[in-house]
Amino acid sequence: MLFSRRICRMLFCIFVACRFVTLKAAFEVKAPNSEIVGVHGQPTLLGCWYTPNSGLNGLVITWQRVEDSQVVHSFYYGKDQLDRQSLQYYNRTRLLPTELVNGNASLALAQVRPEDAGRYLCSVSSLQGSDKVEVQLKFAAFYTEPRLTVQIHPTNISFQYESKGYPEPEVWWVDPEGQNLSHHIEVSPVEGDDGLFFLQTHLEVDHSHDVNYTFTLKNRLIYQVIERPVSFNTAGLGYCTYCPRDRLALLVPVSVAVLLAILLVISFWCHWKKS
Repeated sequence: MLFSRRICRMLFCIFVACRFVTLKAAFEVKAPNSEIVGVHGQPTLLGCWYTPNSGLNGLVITWQRVEDSQVVHSFYYGKDQLDRQSLQYYNRTRLLPTELVNGNASLALAQVRPEDAGRYLCSVSSLQGSDKVEVQLKFAAFYTEPRLTVQIHPTNISFQYESKGYPEPEVWWVDPEGQNLSHHIEVSPVEGDDGLFFLQTHLEVDHSHDVNYTFTLKNRLIYQVIERPVSFNTAGLGYCTYCPRDRLALLVPVSVAVLLAILLVISFWCHWKKS
C-alpha cells in the first residue's frame, strides 16, 4: 500500500513537471520586425507580441534600453507603473490597453528623437511563463527642399545645394550622358537642431559650355529621393572662354594705345584748324 502511494506521488510530480514545462514552452514573446525606423518628430511603434492568456492577471510588461538598462515603460498590477521611467521618455510612451488581452505588448513612442535610436528589450511575464525579445530602433529625418545658390567667378561658375536631414545621404551630379561628375560634399551636425545633419555640396564648371545637369539626393533609410534639374546658359556672360589668357592680357594696353592715338589726332586737328 505504501509502495502504491509513493508511485502515485511520483507520477503526480512527473505530471506537474511536464505540465509546467509544456506551459513554459508554449509561452513566447516575439517581435514582428527586429529593426524599425523612426522618423524625426513623428510617432513610431515598437512591436512586441506574447502568447495571450485568459486575462491580465499576473501580467508584467517591461520595456528597457539594452545599452544601459534604463526603464522606458512598465506595466504590472493591471496598470502602467512609471515611477522608474527614464526622464528621456516622460509623457512619450504608452501601451495599447485594449490589445493587451490579445497578446499585444507593443510600445507607442511619440516625437522620435535622435537619442531614441538604439536597442530595446521587451520582457513579458505571465502565469504561463516569461520571455523577452529585442527590437532595434533606427533614427532618420527627411531632407528638406535643397536650396540652390549660383555664383559666377572670373574662371568658373559654382552651383551649391544646401539641405538638412539624417543620416548622411548619397549625392550625385550627373551630366546629360549619365556620367557622375566630380563634386565636393560636406556633412556636419546642425547646432541646436535636434541632431540633424547639414549638407553642403557644390559643383564647379568653367564657362566653355552651357550647364544641363541633374542633382540627386538619396536617403536610403526612409526611401527618400530628391531629384532637381540644374540648367544654366553661359551666353552673354561677357567672357572670352576660348581666348588664351595672354591674348586677353594684351587686349587692354592695345586698346588704351589706340584710344590715346585717336585723342592725339583730334587734338592736332583742332589746333591746326584754329591756326
